[in-house]
Amino acid sequence: MKNQLGDHFDNLSQDTKDVIKNSIEFYRLDLLKKTALSLVTGGRFVLIIGILVLVLFFVSLGFAFLIGNKLGSVSYGFFIIGSFYIIVLIIVGIFGKKLLEKPVFSFLNSILEPDNDMEELLKKELEETETSDT
Repeated sequence: MKNQLGDHFDNLSQDTKDVIKNSIEFYRLDLLKKTALSLVTGGRFVLIIGILVLVLFFVSLGFAFLIGNKLGSVSYGFFIIGSFYIIVLIIVGIFGKKLLEKPVFSFLNSILEPDNDMEELLKKELEETETSDT
């Protein structure tokens, strides 16, 4: 009887170690997946923003020259375009936090929320391990 009780404690100790090892492996893989997804998304975001800045720069130059030629002095066109961007900067400074906060948080939440399928699979494996040991 004493030997069987010792075997149960040894099995419990080994099962606990296996569960901890599997949990660590699961969270390590989950962290790796989320890091890779974040890096890919961040790189794509930087690339898109870079292209948009270049497009905006050249369109702004075009409009500045167009307006300047219509007004008789190219510098007037650049002053008007510059003033437009100052007004846009003020508006973004006032309302930007409210406009950007919710989409950014929901996007990050979609990346960082735990994958429910993986957690359910891990729970099922732990339950199978517990039932097979008894």
